Amino acid sequence: MSFPAALIFDMDGLLVDSEPLSEIAMDRFLARRMLDNDHDLMEQLLGRRLPEAITIVKAWFELDGDLPALTAEYADTRLEVLREGMPVMPGAHEIIAWAREAGLPCALATSSLRSHADVSLAAAGLTGQFAAEATGNEVEHGKPAPDLFLLAAERLEVAPARCLVLEDAPAGVQAAKAAGMQVVWVPNDYSRDLPTPVEPDWTAQSLLDVRDRLEILRQSHERTTV
Repeated sequence: MSFPAALIFDMDGLLVDSEPLSEIAMDRFLARRMLDNDHDLMEQLLGRRLPEAITIVKAWFELDGDLPALTAEYADTRLEVLREGMPVMPGAHEIIAWAREAGLPCALATSSLRSHADVSLAAAGLTGQFAAEATGNEVEHGKPAPDLFLLAAERLEVAPARCLVLEDAPAGVQAAKAAGMQVVWVPNDYSRDLPTPVEPDWTAQSLLDVRDRLEILRQSHERTTV
């Protein structure tokens, strides 16, 4: 794998431990309809924008109601849960600090709505840490389509082939490869046992693991470019 010119980060499940909170929000959303959540369903929602996620939920439970209205209801419920607290994933601050020291520009490419991303970043102390940001409401197609990552690269003014994506969800890995980017899969407890439709360039145990391997790549890159 070559040393990248920029890093693009997913957010949910990678930088912030929001997947349990999304599950709590879905529990509340379904409880209003006297329905129980399903672990297999939640696996299918990982990494997806809310419109695509609620489309899956609507079909899964054969829900009545207008899709935009259902999406808005779940969005409000999720935002309420996010405001109750947002744990940061191990290594999130450290890898961003390392990238700044290494001179690598960083972008955020999250399927979350802008309002949800703002709450999550603020709660995690990550507001203002990215040179560019792309959120789910800014693209027509969410992951596994490449739109979010391509928008982030465009805003960084870095060619897609020179970007390295960090992702926790299989749909995000697929989206990064579709964008022509290198991708590191950093699975969490929700995604660790899921199959990936395409192979990542490598798999890491944590963001600290990514930082350490990138530092080795940087040193090798500097030796060969002197």
